[in-house]
Amino acid sequence: MPSLSIIIVNYKSWGILQKNLELLSSYDFENINLQIIVVDNCSNDGRLAEFISLFSKVLFVENEGNWGFAHGCNCGAKLATGDILLFLNPDTLAPKASLEKMLFEYISDSKIGILSCKQSDKPSAFRKITPSIFSLFGPQRSLYVLLFPNKFKENNCLTCTVDAISPDWISGSVVMISRAWFDRVGGWNTDYWMYFEDVEFSIKVKQAGGELRMLCGVNIVHEHGGASRINIETAALTKSEVIISHHVYIQNNFSALQKIPSHVLLVINTLVFKSILGILGCFLFFIPKASLQILLFRNILKYYWSALRHQTWLSFRSFKFDKR
Repeated sequence: MPSLSIIIVNYKSWGILQKNLELLSSYDFENINLQIIVVDNCSNDGRLAEFISLFSKVLFVENEGNWGFAHGCNCGAKLATGDILLFLNPDTLAPKASLEKMLFEYISDSKIGILSCKQSDKPSAFRKITPSIFSLFGPQRSLYVLLFPNKFKENNCLTCTVDAISPDWISGSVVMISRAWFDRVGGWNTDYWMYFEDVEFSIKVKQAGGELRMLCGVNIVHEHGGASRINIETAALTKSEVIISHHVYIQNNFSALQKIPSHVLLVINTLVFKSILGILGCFLFFIPKASLQILLFRNILKYYWSALRHQTWLSFRSFKFDKR
């Protein structure tokens, strides 16, 4: 009988997490040994004890700090007893049939390294572009899509008739991987606090010979941003971490010749555009999106000062920054 460990990393997403756990806890599988693990990244708001009493079937663990998604995933994996691991975002709703189809697809094909499924009908959900010096910014990625339209038509659950596609990388919101593959690539890289850890994770599996596969006929609902954009301050934090993780990814994965120009281009682009939007936000502070730009610009300045001071591109929230 296959064993599946579902690992969910939570940080103050209790409302949407409750819906997720109510659904998962209601399942009674005849042919699957199921384990559910929730790693709370030190929400420290008193809700964890309440959830422990509500969901007796779920194993809860409280992390010592909020050191990011990757660190939380690794903590959950250490407690997992399943041969197959499934990392789910708190803001996902996984039907029973979807879990069964994914698991039996995975164990029936040894070529699969990471398996996922359709989570959205938005075209952007299928435009997975491996980061490079030519795709660091939004306009560059849009140009890439225009120049290579066939790639995204042929590798898109919305525009092709195949049962599965092979994207450049798999989103961390739904990641199924065997324990053997997880250990082989060394788990998630805790250089990242949030974002791009899934890109690097996917690429490591591909480089080791594993296939990335997304099932078009299987769906798990993902309420994008439900767990990371609770309010303006949280939205500014997560948006700034996107930029920070760009730098971490460049440092970890770009060639020696590309690293310096890529960092410089990203710094210039970020400071120019975020400063303009930040200044406009000062005049339009009464509009929430404008206030967001002020907070975002403040976060970016704080990060670049930290990068100069500590001589590292790591986020000062990441586990490895804390342990340096």
